[in-house]
Amino acid sequence: MVALPTGAQILTTGAVGLCLTLLSTAALAQQASPQAAPVSVEQLFDLIQVQRAQIEAQQRRIEQLEYAIRGITGAGQPGTNFSQADYSGQPGQVAQQGQTQGQQQQNQSTPQGQAVPQQPVGEEDRDAQRRRIDVSGVQDIGGVLTRKNHLVFEPSVEYENTSSTRFFFDGVEIIETVLVGDIEVSDADRQSITAAGTLRYGLTSRSEIEVKVPFVYRNDDVTQEVIGAGGATTSSLDAANIGDIEVSGRYQLNSGRDDWPIFVANARIKSNTGRGPFDVSRDADGIETELSTGSGFWAIQPGLTMIYPTDPAVFFANVSYTHSFGEDVDETIGGAEVGNVQPGDVVGFGFGMGFSLNEKASFSVGYAHDFVFETEQEIDGVTFESESFEVGRLSLGFSYALSNNINVNLNTQIGVTDDAPDVVLTLRTPLTFDLN
Repeated sequence: MVALPTGAQILTTGAVGLCLTLLSTAALAQQASPQAAPVSVEQLFDLIQVQRAQIEAQQRRIEQLEYAIRGITGAGQPGTNFSQADYSGQPGQVAQQGQTQGQQQQNQSTPQGQAVPQQPVGEEDRDAQRRRIDVSGVQDIGGVLTRKNHLVFEPSVEYENTSSTRFFFDGVEIIETVLVGDIEVSDADRQSITAAGTLRYGLTSRSEIEVKVPFVYRNDDVTQEVIGAGGATTSSLDAANIGDIEVSGRYQLNSGRDDWPIFVANARIKSNTGRGPFDVSRDADGIETELSTGSGFWAIQPGLTMIYPTDPAVFFANVSYTHSFGEDVDETIGGAEVGNVQPGDVVGFGFGMGFSLNEKASFSVGYAHDFVFETEQEIDGVTFESESFEVGRLSLGFSYALSNNINVNLNTQIGVTDDAPDVVLTLRTPLTFDLN
């Protein structure tokens, strides 16, 4: 026989159920509205802990977004280092949360779903860009600036070879195949080796200065022969002395942002410290018995370099104008009085491309062309002008980074015009020192 609940039992059970329901409703109401009166101290403490955890989560989220915005816009000023511990209190926490909430962070922190960088850019982007620009060949045109408070010592060795064979006819041509007179053949082989020490110093993040001191060794072998007369005369001359010291300055005009190329203004001053062509000894006929190691004239060369870095190539171009300052020689050479001499100005341009093979190796190809105008010289009171000429050179360069501070660069130039050197080989080893 089953016992049925009495009315008191039903009332007691309903009262207990109602109390439990009210307590549950109050707890839910307290979670929905923190301002409602707590049911108990224990429940209030639990709700405070829940709210505190939610606030901390929101604060971390806000800090993540601020961190991402600083990284995208480069808001950090130079010298300010933003680390992950600055925002999370624990190293690596921001990076982990960025991985678990990657898609949500992309949609809320960057426009058009761009990827959020995990570290600030700015200085690191500029360093990466500088590494892409640092390829062999670009340094020759003044397009790579030294970092601020960094000193670069660059020893270099350059070998140049020029050979030419010329025919001279002194007589009368009756018909095309009959010549009455003398035919003279001149064969000249000229070599030079220039060892130089260069110092570059970064004044600011956009400017640098440079000093180059060369030492020049030259050797000329000239053979002359008159066909039919028999015998040939050979003369050989050597010279070793300091060359023309140069001082240069460069300034980066823009930052290269918004897909713009980088423009660098260059200025070079060349001295006359080397022995010029009017400083050497000559015989009674005015023929040199010594060789010069410098131009003998001061010169200034302003220029502009354009660099457009892409990954992994770098395109570069430059234009320059060289003006030499004339001087009064006032010497008698071979029975003629030489007065004022004004060397011809030079307009030059060049272009090329550097390509990075990997983090250490790169190569470059380029072309350079110089237009040399007429030289004016006063002889016995009469001004004469020489002929203008052009010098064109193809170049191929290689670069390898032995370490972060030591590079080895090898550059080869091949002449493509009659007046250009046949070949020029240059080996440079820049050594970088941080003076901070």
